[in-house]
Amino acid sequence: MPLDGVSYPPPPWSLRGTAYISLWQVRRSLLPEACLPRGVRPVTMFGRVLVGAAFAVYEPGGVLAYNEVLMVLPVQRGGLPALTVPFVWVDHPASIAGARAMWSIPKQEAAFGIQRDDTTARAAFEAKALTTQEVPLAQLRFRSRATMPGRWPVRTTIVQRSLGRCGEYAPQVTEARALAQVSLGAATWDFPRSGPFSFLRGRSPLTSIRLSDMSLQIG
Repeated sequence: MPLDGVSYPPPPWSLRGTAYISLWQVRRSLLPEACLPRGVRPVTMFGRVLVGAAFAVYEPGGVLAYNEVLMVLPVQRGGLPALTVPFVWVDHPASIAGARAMWSIPKQEAAFGIQRDDTTARAAFEAKALTTQEVPLAQLRFRSRATMPGRWPVRTTIVQRSLGRCGEYAPQVTEARALAQVSLGAATWDFPRSGPFSFLRGRSPLTSIRLSDMSLQIG
């Protein structure tokens, strides 16, 4: 399926890889403007909003292979749980074109540096992402700790602000599901003073996990 000369796989997308995720609690007033689609509200805990950040490495074996960094907000839509993705960067043009056209996920282009060591029980991971203008976006150092037995299923709904024609205000809704092995871990994030993640700078995450041997289907 082409968009502006870039072809991308039709839905659904089946992806395979590993994701490194951290969650924070922040004041609602700290969120960047225009994070939320119409008709949704953020999930709160003890009066604060939950915010997630993640690096993901999608590997050969799925429809596309690429690296990704994103911010995600757990939200409620009509009383039901969902996710929205206000910011996301990848290093694959087909991933950008397809996600924007089919699901209104506002992917942008970035460059990534990835280092992994999966040879020990406490697997280590380091990653950084920069914009195409070489402006730093985020940097992560992650070390796995305890791994839970088995692979765990997750189903969610992704609700996005429409990227369609001017005047389209109805949010775009997409179903997604994943199956992965879950490991607890220790994560150290570094965010620049300016940029979409700046409100997380200097804050320690509540929890951090690794989703390995992950299969993800979206659309």
